[in-house]
Amino acid sequence: MIYIIIPVFNRLELTQNCIKSIYSQKEDIDSNIILVDDGSSDRTVEWVSSHYPEVTILKGSGSLFWGGAIQKGVEHALKNCNPNDYVLLVNNDVILSENTIFELVNFCEKNNRKVLVGSISVDSRRNGRVIKSGTKVKSWFLNWTSHAFFEQKIEDVVNQKSTEVDFLTGRCLLHPVEVFLKAGNYDSISFSHYGADDEFSMRVKRYGFKTFLCTSAIVYMQETPSKNLRFFDTFFSIHSSSNIINKFKLSLKVAPLPAMFSFFIFGIIKSIIVSFKNVNK
Repeated sequence: MIYIIIPVFNRLELTQNCIKSIYSQKEDIDSNIILVDDGSSDRTVEWVSSHYPEVTILKGSGSLFWGGAIQKGVEHALKNCNPNDYVLLVNNDVILSENTIFELVNFCEKNNRKVLVGSISVDSRRNGRVIKSGTKVKSWFLNWTSHAFFEQKIEDVVNQKSTEVDFLTGRCLLHPVEVFLKAGNYDSISFSHYGADDEFSMRVKRYGFKTFLCTSAIVYMQETPSKNLRFFDTFFSIHSSSNIINKFKLSLKVAPLPAMFSFFIFGIIKSIIVSFKNVNK
């Protein structure tokens, strides 16, 4: 059984397309979709209940955000799962290619279930090029990182070997259930929205798991309106990946002790540069 956790807050049309792509997988998959609705006001719950009554719906009050929704979904899955089951995180703004789930499970099985494995994310609006899917740290002291396959065309990526990374996005990410029994659940207290997937990716390595990007598992980003945050809000909004508090907590959690401070400082510098570029676009 694969427990597929989809955190949602409004954006019903995206959720419709996402669920449709899950049910359109080429291979037969024994799955249980768990929709964690964090207080949607666009009748998401009503629509999903009427069109897909088999989907399990867990409700939040609007204060779960991504990290809390994932934690809630994982807790539900662990109460019902068997030892050889999987948990798949899927954001509702992606569409899975027809063999994505099969490829993720196949990769995990070939690696004796000792891996977390993520998919390659493609932005179809930009000539099918890869966006941030998994990140390698080249220097902890300098916070020097590279995004695997970033900006490459997907037709070139699928012919390359899957690669090990340090951080995986939770956009479409497969976990063998035993990883939670050893490493615990996602940390929604420290990382209510951004950073929970990065921290979990690093934490599981202490328990003998590796983190990989599978080049044969593809998801396509749906077009969504971007949040236009003011420059100041970029560093303090819960909806910003540049949130200073998140970056500080992540540095404490994942960086080696001698590099914690510099990893945090260089991370802030990188965010300031990116924010200035976005303001001047």
